[in-house]
Amino acid sequence: MTDLKSLLERAAGTDPVVTDDDVAADLSRGRRAARRRRFAGAGLTTVAAAVVVGALAVPLAFAPGAHSGGSDSAVSAPPATGPATGTGTAMSAGDVLLVAAAHEEKAEPTTGKYFRVRKVQSREWTVMAGGKIVCCGSIPAGPGGYKLRELTVTETWTGLKGGTAWLGSRSLGAHPATAADEAAWRKAGAPATWNAGPTDTAGKQDQVISSKPGKATFFELKDDADRYTALGINGTLQDVLALPSDPEQLRARLLGVKAAAAPDASDVAALAQISAGLLSDTPALPKVRGAAFRLLAGLPGATVKQNVTDLGGRTGTAVGFSFPAYQLNLRLIVDPKTGKLLSSSHTGGKNGDSTILLSGWTDATPEAPPAAIK
Repeated sequence: MTDLKSLLERAAGTDPVVTDDDVAADLSRGRRAARRRRFAGAGLTTVAAAVVVGALAVPLAFAPGAHSGGSDSAVSAPPATGPATGTGTAMSAGDVLLVAAAHEEKAEPTTGKYFRVRKVQSREWTVMAGGKIVCCGSIPAGPGGYKLRELTVTETWTGLKGGTAWLGSRSLGAHPATAADEAAWRKAGAPATWNAGPTDTAGKQDQVISSKPGKATFFELKDDADRYTALGINGTLQDVLALPSDPEQLRARLLGVKAAAAPDASDVAALAQISAGLLSDTPALPKVRGAAFRLLAGLPGATVKQNVTDLGGRTGTAVGFSFPAYQLNLRLIVDPKTGKLLSSSHTGGKNGDSTILLSGWTDATPEAPPAAIK
């Protein structure tokens, strides 16, 4: 089996420690670069479609056209919307991401037997007036109908090469999506279960949606050990640990992933999506995670919103990227004081919403996900 400690030691190198003065210098350089970007008039490419790379990877957003696959301007922070420090002042999206970068670069690499990722996924069901239920919310409910929102917790435990992997899932129940849906649901008799008909599994058993948390499923997937699909369908731990810690070099590496998986994708959209997947779904080294945040800080079109609470009840500053043509949005919630990434999520598309609750190495024994969001 792979010796994770040795791999980490070889990959970590001898990079200098990041200090608070480095953070201040980062923010100053970011603003200067932002002014250069604003003068150059960089913009965000429109997205026209999306593709999922692997079952657990973040989707890549496409933007075919005259500029698809073209180069974007050099990595730098977007225009600052206010001072980054001081009481009562607002931070720009670039500032938030640069603080997060500094936080990651100060961290020490961790080890464990499994790399665990827990996420909560949301999808909508449409219930027709006669009681028929259809996935995934894109069909109008019509008179007498309503929509349900079902939350499901999934958890992956990825072992080292030569080991194994586990996948667990548990529904937390379905409930009316809005107040209007709740009124229609009550008028329909407030049912607690809905039969969606036979599944596509070998047993063809009926899929019953319930308002109560369901039983967990938990499977061993030996072929998924040492697999990190955020870097492509065949991504491995060695691939993750070999990622460069220089933002421009990382950018080139991730564009290579895009070229192999979705050559017509917009560079901006692909870099945003793959970088977020790298941060949430892989055990990238701290210095590489820092480079990913710096890369994101240089992408145009980012927005910032303070005091945002994620599904786990944690409050921070949200940095968002929006691709309206596909109704796809990416959001990173960061603790503005510490720079810690609290959660990341993407919304839109047929896969619904997905929020990362935790990710990291663990020596714990694999088990099914909990019947609550935590």
